[in-house]
Amino acid sequence: MTMLWGVLALVGAAAFVTASDWPRAWSIYLVNLVFWSGLAVTGPAIAAMMQLTEARWSPSVRRLSLTTIGFLPVSFGLIVALFAGRAVLYPWVTTPVPVKAAWLNVPFFFGRNVVLALVCFATCYAFAAALLRESVPPGDERDRAHRNRLAVAVLFLWIVTVSLWGFDFVMALDPIWYSGLFGGYFVVSSLYTAFCLLAILTIRANTRGIASIPPAAVQDVAKLQFAMSIMWMYFFWSQYLVIWYGNVPVETRFFVRRFFVQPWNTVAWFVLIVGWLIPFAYLLKRLTGRPPQRHGPLFIVALFGLIAIFLERVLVVFPSVSAQSRLPFGLRDLAITVGFLSLFALSRRWFMGRYKPVLNLPHTGH
Repeated sequence: MTMLWGVLALVGAAAFVTASDWPRAWSIYLVNLVFWSGLAVTGPAIAAMMQLTEARWSPSVRRLSLTTIGFLPVSFGLIVALFAGRAVLYPWVTTPVPVKAAWLNVPFFFGRNVVLALVCFATCYAFAAALLRESVPPGDERDRAHRNRLAVAVLFLWIVTVSLWGFDFVMALDPIWYSGLFGGYFVVSSLYTAFCLLAILTIRANTRGIASIPPAAVQDVAKLQFAMSIMWMYFFWSQYLVIWYGNVPVETRFFVRRFFVQPWNTVAWFVLIVGWLIPFAYLLKRLTGRPPQRHGPLFIVALFGLIAIFLERVLVVFPSVSAQSRLPFGLRDLAITVGFLSLFALSRRWFMGRYKPVLNLPHTGH
């Protein structure tokens, strides 16, 4: 599998560097960058939440959430590489917006994102190192206090970093449109995808015998996935409602282009139905009974959430880069996306192989 993922990553890189339609190539690059980087940095944030709330229902689940951290060095390199596409993606690079020039200028834009990503990613690694040294049952009070301080730092930096990605990497594609809630929306949607991924990882870890996670703990992950799906839709509706009743053209045109113009109208409905309505209906039914022993439907529903949020990233990025943009379902687009997926899988496999974070322990605690 390592060789296969490596070949697919090389194919994706070749598809990108040989592209002739650079706006399209950089658009799918940006979609994948924010999607996979959001997953990678949100994994340790979930572990930090569990650390601070003293969640003891499954040590293996907390450690599984750490495994996405392997992608962070790759993500940092990809963020730096985004500098090469600045003029293609961001119109204010060649045509500055005077009223926003203090914020939207190349040195400050890339400087703040690179420095913040470096600090955030380094803190995530420091927290992971402290957590992986933790004994089971937990050690003394000083070690716990140290991990708690690192967890607080991780959560603070995670919220600031992912919010800034929403404002800078995505909202700045259209420097005229703005929404004060977009950064928070980006954080919540990233958290939703991370819990979807965590549900998949827990099911796979059990199936492969890597970990021994009881059905009740898998059910807890499903509950958190359910909660984040509701939060995601709540943030979207809060943002949409204010813009709708304000009816200011500079704001409403963003939604008109995506919800009332094809092919984006179809994508928007797909995201709503597959990313929220189906998971909501299934998880609502699942969480009202005893934890089931089989988790196949949860695996599918979690996969639906990941696919839907990926397409949501497509929905917010592509129409902003080019009004004539088409759906990114060509062979080159798919090859670039599979290349990113391969990099994510390879980096996670490397982290798992080097640090062996998952404990194959029976369920302890409540």
